[in-house]
Amino acid sequence: MEREASCDTGFCGIGRWAGTAEVYAGDGRFVGNGTDQRFARTVDDDGQIRIDLAFVGPLKFSGHYFIRPEGKSRSYLGPVNTGFAESVGEHAVDGNGYWPVTGLSQKLFLAMLPDRGTQLHLSLMFRGEQLIYTIVSESEMILGDTPSSVPGLVTGVGYDLQDDPTAGRKEMLLHRPGTWSGELTTYDGDLKLVETASVEEEVSQTSDGLQVALRGTLAGDDLDYSLHTNGWQAWSQMGSTVGSYNLSGGRALSGSLHHLDRGLRVWRREIATNDGTTKAVLHNWYRGGQRIGSQQGTLQFNPANA
Repeated sequence: MEREASCDTGFCGIGRWAGTAEVYAGDGRFVGNGTDQRFARTVDDDGQIRIDLAFVGPLKFSGHYFIRPEGKSRSYLGPVNTGFAESVGEHAVDGNGYWPVTGLSQKLFLAMLPDRGTQLHLSLMFRGEQLIYTIVSESEMILGDTPSSVPGLVTGVGYDLQDDPTAGRKEMLLHRPGTWSGELTTYDGDLKLVETASVEEEVSQTSDGLQVALRGTLAGDDLDYSLHTNGWQAWSQMGSTVGSYNLSGGRALSGSLHHLDRGLRVWRREIATNDGTTKAVLHNWYRGGQRIGSQQGTLQFNPANA
């Protein structure tokens, strides 16, 4: 099959997708791999989309649900997934839903890579406010009879890898010394396009954690801060930038940083590809409880010793 046209507004991953997922417990420990298959297609003249899916792994579910796009917003209409989401431009979705078949609520970050043939998913699965699972998956579009092949899959036994914060990779992809650089698109609080700007994040290792230098964020001037890390989480001490985040296999993170002298908080969600060359990011910026903007896009990694 050929790739279908994208939706009129916002993100629309029409087509057949297949990939491999990594499932982590709420404390960040590796539980096991899963397979993720989805088929998205429009079903009426109003642009309503049907998703048929099957996920098999440490948790299992299959079935279908409908999406009703309404400009940048979208509603998940059930039966296996309900809730609401927003398109962050044409390449990302920021969603909140509930999966009745599992009894789990979901916070979703879905990103399409620039090749438009690869998707990255970061699904935080909760029961109440307790994080039960984090699912990190990489899917590719299936054209015709082309077999799915996601490179860089880590093999192993969940029992053996549960005490390894890298889940068998032997390095923390998001914490390696080097520089992540690229262009992120900035949106205002209503997700209207503002601009595209260059962003750099330089990471260096210290005796007890990391030193990070950020350039090009919505906080304005360059930001420099240090973090402690144990492989499962990262956190700061008191300073002008404070906060923490949790890690999944060293290739995905979710958490908040507070830039105190600017009066801003950023909720960061990031996913690295299996090979660690690229990461998709969604940074939602807040002043108090009001979102003032978002930055979304992909950054490429350049090792410090390259």
